[in-house]
Amino acid sequence: HQTRGKMVGRGKVKHLRLFQTLRHDTAAIHVGAAGGEGGNRQILEDILRKLLPNAKSVSVSSDALIALSSGLGRKDGAVLIAGTGTVGFLRMGDTLPRFGGWGYQVDKGGSGWHLGRDGFHAAMAGYDAGLPATALTQMYEDHLHMSMSAAIPALYRGDITLAACAPLVFEAARKGDAVALQILRENAACLAETVSRMYKHFNAPLTVVLTGGLLREGSLYLEMLRAQVAHLPVTLMIPSQPPLFGAVSMAAEKAGLPDDPAFSEHFAL
Repeated sequence: HQTRGKMVGRGKVKHLRLFQTLRHDTAAIHVGAAGGEGGNRQILEDILRKLLPNAKSVSVSSDALIALSSGLGRKDGAVLIAGTGTVGFLRMGDTLPRFGGWGYQVDKGGSGWHLGRDGFHAAMAGYDAGLPATALTQMYEDHLHMSMSAAIPALYRGDITLAACAPLVFEAARKGDAVALQILRENAACLAETVSRMYKHFNAPLTVVLTGGLLREGSLYLEMLRAQVAHLPVTLMIPSQPPLFGAVSMAAEKAGLPDDPAFSEHFAL
């Protein structure tokens, strides 16, 4: 465990130990975890098998896969996550190709970090000649408790978290600020590009499960995304079940249980 701690993390191992409280034989258990891919997958599965030696089936996946399963069960389809970062996955049988999710320095946009960064840039209006006036300038200065000119060195010192500024962009957009609305449109276009690439790879009508803090039913950001993919045979879905249901569904499949719609209807936390 000590040699593996850097990859798995003490917190994750601590949570896995909760499974030791299970007293009955377990037909199947599935864990969806951030970073539950690649080499980490085998490490986590080995830990679970030691904690649950009587479990007949133990499996681990990324948290994206259980989010997908929470909306589609065992069917093929896609998931798009948009929070502090953004990433897409496409399930095609046993394959799970990835779309984006390489971090803020590589991904084009669409995430909370990018929204906060673009809002910060726009808020430099009045200091950066030629930028259009926007309510974001005063909002950022109020939020940061400093002028935007002072915010520049603070940003490069690491004193400012750009993703935490994303709500300011949403607030300004709700109030009709043209600059904030354009920031949302441009970042929604980045998400739409990911959806388009997933559809082209799938090459058939596609259902995309949406999850993450930025994509809420009724939100302006989601409305913009829907508008930008309206020309594609794509259905964007907000799952009615939590990600936990996706993990339970995947465990049920491993246990050999049939894919019964009543399972979802009667599922409750």
